[in-house]
Amino acid sequence: MTVEKLKIQMLKRVAWIGKEWEIVEVSYSQAKNYLIPKWLAKLVSKEQVEALEKKKDNQVKNLKSLIYNRHKIAESLNWKEIIFQAKWSGDKIFWGIQELDIIERLNKEFGIKFDKKHVILPDWHHLKKVWKYDIKLNLWTDVYVKIILDLRVIS
Repeated sequence: MTVEKLKIQMLKRVAWIGKEWEIVEVSYSQAKNYLIPKWLAKLVSKEQVEALEKKKDNQVKNLKSLIYNRHKIAESLNWKEIIFQAKWSGDKIFWGIQELDIIERLNKEFGIKFDKKHVILPDWHHLKKVWKYDIKLNLWTDVYVKIILDLRVIS
């Protein structure tokens, strides 16, 4: 006795069957009596399966190229020194250097655009003292870069 199988796309996660948007094969009775009537899954045709697989392949290629580009950026920026000069006579600077200032400088010097969420400052606040700081840039989930920010005072 052979059990007829159907290809379905999961609309919600169901334990022991599949995750959301995953295409799985289940028995005909399970699909028709349980998954489809409860809006947990929908039937997919051969063309839809091929289109979804092609879309998934394109996403994987794009992700690989994005990761490769992030690693190239990391190699070019690793331990680079950025000098900020503040017009203040003393040990402390009134306003300080924030993430947006660092982003602007990186864009100007290296032509790389970052978001505020990519810059991780020491102690999570803006920099007010004359010092050399190690700034961490989060480029991807596993790609971090350290740059040196030298904060100087112009006399």
